Amino acid sequence: MRKPLFLFAFVLLISSHSYCQTENISNWTKLIDANKCDEANRLCTAFVDSIIKIEKAEAQKCLANVALCGHSIIQLQGDDAGGGTLGGGFTPEAVDEALVHLNLGIKIAPQDLSIHMGRLHILEVAVRYSDMVKALDESCDIYEGRDALDAWMAYAPELSDLRQYQVALEFMKVLDKHYPNNPDILGNIGAFLSLLKKDSEAIIYLERAAQLAPKDPINAWDLGRTYDYAGQIELADMWYQKALALQTDEKQRSENSCLYAIFVETKLHDRARACPMEKKDCAEDEQSACAASLDSSKQPK
Repeated sequence: MRKPLFLFAFVLLISSHSYCQTENISNWTKLIDANKCDEANRLCTAFVDSIIKIEKAEAQKCLANVALCGHSIIQLQGDDAGGGTLGGGFTPEAVDEALVHLNLGIKIAPQDLSIHMGRLHILEVAVRYSDMVKALDESCDIYEGRDALDAWMAYAPELSDLRQYQVALEFMKVLDKHYPNNPDILGNIGAFLSLLKKDSEAIIYLERAAQLAPKDPINAWDLGRTYDYAGQIELADMWYQKALALQTDEKQRSENSCLYAIFVETKLHDRARACPMEKKDCAEDEQSACAASLDSSKQPK
């Protein structure tokens, strides 16, 4: 369950330590953390018309959090895996007011990444996914920092954890428009297409990602899995083996080796080969190849 707290206040704290601001305006974060909504409102309203741009932008961040303060709710949303997620959110009116302040903040300080991040986070928490995708597109046009792509990419695992695969796909396609031929973006697009069971489309993107980053084990593995799901067993086998050869993380390699061993057993139907592989890397309850081989050897000739 996602915590029904001021989640995006954490994001906005980033900039509070990035500037030499006056001590008074920087106190808003402590007030919000202490749930002192009225005090935070009085403090930050005093800086709305500051002649110092940094203070003026910080006041809008503060007021966005004030708008959310005390208006948290629990909400249930459906997902693309046929289930649902129970988590924290905010009332629609509070979200609307917070977004007004964040949009003002972006106009005042367009190169303050934390405001862009805060806006995306609020839209995500509010389950306003179409607006989230539009906001990303706008932020990509506005924000020029070199840290932008890493910041935007951080939302991919969040949306994946929420099993919002279609939203994540649209999000990644916006990034593909602004950062073309990036293997990480293309790999994510392929992965989300695969999760949406669009294997033929997924393969196109994953092949491009693997070509652009031939030493990336993740893209190679995802390509192998997608070929596997699509029933292209020989290609799946080739890419699984390539991915395992590229993988340097021992824990991940062990996990993938177990999956590959099961593939060898169930898809290549080579139990003799799969048995020692499963013994090496799979949990005891997943070592079915050895038992199957033993049962087979006991059959009368």
